Amino acid sequence: MIGLLSALLGSAASAIPPEPPVATVGVPIASSSHGLSGQRLVSWMPGPVRCENGEVASVVEGRRPYNTLWSGRGSEPPAMSFDFAIDATGRPVSITRTSPSHSNHGSGAAAMVSSRFAANAALDGCSITYRPVMRPIEEAEPVELVSYVMTGQTPRLSREAYDRLHADDECRAGTQPILRAYPNFDQIPATPGVRDWTAIGFDVEPSGETSNVRHLYGTGNEPLDGAAEEAVETSRFNEGPMRHNCSYRYWRNAAVLPAPPAPPRGADWSDPCEALEWDRAPQLVFPEAYRSRSIEGWADIAYDVAPWGEIGNVRILRAEPIDDFGEAAKRMIERSSKQEGQAITGCETRVFYRMEGNAASARDSESS
Repeated sequence: MIGLLSALLGSAASAIPPEPPVATVGVPIASSSHGLSGQRLVSWMPGPVRCENGEVASVVEGRRPYNTLWSGRGSEPPAMSFDFAIDATGRPVSITRTSPSHSNHGSGAAAMVSSRFAANAALDGCSITYRPVMRPIEEAEPVELVSYVMTGQTPRLSREAYDRLHADDECRAGTQPILRAYPNFDQIPATPGVRDWTAIGFDVEPSGETSNVRHLYGTGNEPLDGAAEEAVETSRFNEGPMRHNCSYRYWRNAAVLPAPPAPPRGADWSDPCEALEWDRAPQLVFPEAYRSRSIEGWADIAYDVAPWGEIGNVRILRAEPIDDFGEAAKRMIERSSKQEGQAITGCETRVFYRMEGNAASARDSESS
């Protein structure tokens, strides 16, 4: 295998915490108060997408970064901005950051990668900014609190937030499942790059049977919504008084979002470092923000090798769909070394980040 490194990572099972794309109900307005707990829930809202010549791109599927918590007094987290192009299929490509990085930037970048625009003529010079919208945790909309919980984010929500989330829930204490039914997740279509979730409301009869089963909110995966309602209808709980406003949540793991095709190597291409064995082999680590959304990527990396095997002058030649894959590959190569030999410049390798089980294998035709 010439000039190719591949990170092959197992697809996450459907028992790990999911994440929220755009919820299907309204979002809160900003507020300057801090609330009783001191926590404020931050929802990241996308602005318009403007491309070259002032053209506004039409958003078909706009994904949002994860909700976060913010406790900074008298301040708010900085906005997240990205530059990118849109290919003829409506996919954002060649994404780069244009704002200072902070703790939620990975989530913002992954949301950008999984968004889609109208499929027409390709556009260059596009940009988007995600801005924070904050409310005290006690005033946040339940759907936004659920979005935070379903990501497994830290820190945990305050007790006040859980009280708000389960307001009027008469199943919160003293109700135990006798039979908890689940959808057949394998028969529910998955969304590439997005873990869908749904929240189902219901009542529990004195007999333990469920009634008044209804969809509350979610990410818009209608087959998941329907299957989740059926599962709740089948579930049974302990006998007792009539209980109202109960709820339960289900989710579906993301389908793999393949990387844009890597351009083929020229017929005369060769890697001058091919003959040098690794002394300290590269340790491929899938960037977490993209692993959690099953988003694949690749990067072309160039580097030089000293006579004693040290690697230097590592540089990113190109990366798709976002420069984060290039940065991850660059760090990996920098931490590696070759066996002692002669000094070589202009070495080059292509690094793939692929999820296990994807139809694309760890080898492609041009690297065989």
